[in-house]
Amino acid sequence: MKRLMFMILTLAMLFVVVAGCEKTPEGSVDETLIQLAGSQKEILDVAPAGESLTIRFTAAADWTVRVAGKADWLKVSPAEGAAGMARVNVEVSVNDSGSERTAVIELCCGGSAIRKITLSQAEFIPTFVLDDTERSMSCLGGTFAVVVTADVEYDFEISVDWIKASRTNDGDDYRHEFVVDPNTGGERTGVITFSAGELSKDFKVTQRPAGTSDDDWKVDQFRHRSLAMRFTADWCGYCPYMATAFNSAKAQLNGGLEIVSIHTDGSSYDFSDANTLTKRFGVSSLPSGVIDFRAKVTNQSQTDITASHAVAVAQETKESYPVTTGISVSSTLSGDQLTVDLDLYIKEADTYRVVVLLLEDGIVGYQNNGGDNYVHDDVARLALTSMNGDKVVASADYQIVSRTYEGTVKSAWSKDDLELLVYVEKPYGTREKVNGVPAATYKDYGDTYIDNCRIVKVGTDAHLELD
Repeated sequence: MKRLMFMILTLAMLFVVVAGCEKTPEGSVDETLIQLAGSQKEILDVAPAGESLTIRFTAAADWTVRVAGKADWLKVSPAEGAAGMARVNVEVSVNDSGSERTAVIELCCGGSAIRKITLSQAEFIPTFVLDDTERSMSCLGGTFAVVVTADVEYDFEISVDWIKASRTNDGDDYRHEFVVDPNTGGERTGVITFSAGELSKDFKVTQRPAGTSDDDWKVDQFRHRSLAMRFTADWCGYCPYMATAFNSAKAQLNGGLEIVSIHTDGSSYDFSDANTLTKRFGVSSLPSGVIDFRAKVTNQSQTDITASHAVAVAQETKESYPVTTGISVSSTLSGDQLTVDLDLYIKEADTYRVVVLLLEDGIVGYQNNGGDNYVHDDVARLALTSMNGDKVVASADYQIVSRTYEGTVKSAWSKDDLELLVYVEKPYGTREKVNGVPAATYKDYGDTYIDNCRIVKVGTDAHLELD
């Protein structure tokens, strides 16, 4: 009889240990059955946009977990487990309910909700901001950018066909570039509407009427781009580092940097006019990088360091040498015959030199330390001018000079991936040669620097850019 009574009592105690939270009144079991991890808090503020979190604890017996009340915005897993160290994963969805909300997660062991984790989540108020709301454009057309700061997905629509989306640069914010066609009529207005669900923001674009172009480009600032010239070869094992660094610098400058890859002797993509440039800049090893014909930057295995040096020199150019030339270029490719029409808008009388190069983008091929399927971008293929430049004399301020250049495209080059690089060299004259970036190498690379440059796809029209 005593043995039977002992077995009954044992089974009763076991039932208490494994029963669910709802079976036993609150607080009837020793709370030490579940010990929270030392860093585990019992009250948590979770992100309004939602997040994933983990609850850590140690259980003395089998345990279960539940969410008290109705809280379908939480997903908890696993729902149960064995004695020992445990983790419960909690997925919290975005709070679009319109108000703050709370939920309680109960950890159960021995028949009671003996540990409670309270979650509080504020209402999600999305960030969706434009850096500006309107822009006035020249009748000549050109480009402009809208920077969007947002933590929600969004899209945009353009109300008119004379404004076209050009490209988007990712980063902490999104920079959207747009192209405006020349205006041959009266003043006109277009709207770009950015939308994120029920949220919307309008950006108004007004373009001045035809016949005001003289005033426009003389008064407005030209958009400036620096030039990063990279000397490289497919046999060079360190060259991919500089390629990555220059691409990073271009992204950091929001399109304010153009890149050209000059392949030297022995490379599968060697450029016949490379020697003119290697002699000018004293290139004796690869890779070598030259910014704006003013300074060399040294290749580093840490690409972010090289990128920071390139950015610093490009910014120094922009701040120290105000841009005086604007570039408008269009091109046609008929069979293998390329024709380039170039207009230079010149604000300051001087003797300039313009160079036009044909580039090929997206070449897939071997690269030492890059493999057999490395992508070679912005590779110089053909010079449509002398590498010493086509002399352009502006005898007075505010002149527009036009040039036409022609060349023959080789059949081996991909016609869909051809680009044009136009860069303008300006004499220093009486200007001081600034050399304020300690990590760069400044030498006498000649009496000119890059005043402005531009890369455009062959077969497209690139209008004058005003900043």
